[in-house]
Amino acid sequence: IVQMRRRLVDEGKVDEKLSEVLNYFGRYGNSFGQSDKNRTKWTKDKSLGFKINDAAKKEVEYLWFVGDYASYDASALPVTKAVAKVFQRLELDYGILYKDERNSGNDVRRIGEEGLFEMLVEKNMAALEKAKYKKIITTDPHTYNVIKNEYHKFGAKYEIYHYKQLLDELIKRGKLKFKKKIGKAVTYHDPCYLGRYNGI
Repeated sequence: IVQMRRRLVDEGKVDEKLSEVLNYFGRYGNSFGQSDKNRTKWTKDKSLGFKINDAAKKEVEYLWFVGDYASYDASALPVTKAVAKVFQRLELDYGILYKDERNSGNDVRRIGEEGLFEMLVEKNMAALEKAKYKKIITTDPHTYNVIKNEYHKFGAKYEIYHYKQLLDELIKRGKLKFKKKIGKAVTYHDPCYLGRYNGI
């Protein structure tokens, strides 16, 4: 299917709206057509009450590859800030790439735009090379999938975890404790890039 899509892209047979989004990826490094300076606007929210480390300037244990939706989408931003607060509360040694982060390229590759995918990979690898960290964590299943399973074809060797794996590990080690029960049944469900493709 992806090979067929690549051929359609090569022949210029791409839906107009999709073509517009691909142009956004090429020009801005994200599907929202937003400036890279806006990627970390959420970090300046006074309600956070703390500054997030720039992994290019300060060595950290975890580099948080935030992802497009978690950075730009208004409905996702409260969750992004909540995750940052959890990390802070756990005293996790982490940082982000700030404006140097680009879309990881997972969806661009699935669309069939291989050249654009390679460009995004190169830019992200250059940013990751500049940063000082031991492991990557991400809140985006698509980013997790592509960095874990496809970046190595470009010579990359990254240890990456989805943040839910990290939180699960911290619970098992007793570093993340809950003071009270919520008294409700909770279901975690992700059938796509975490569950189906990566067995999490």
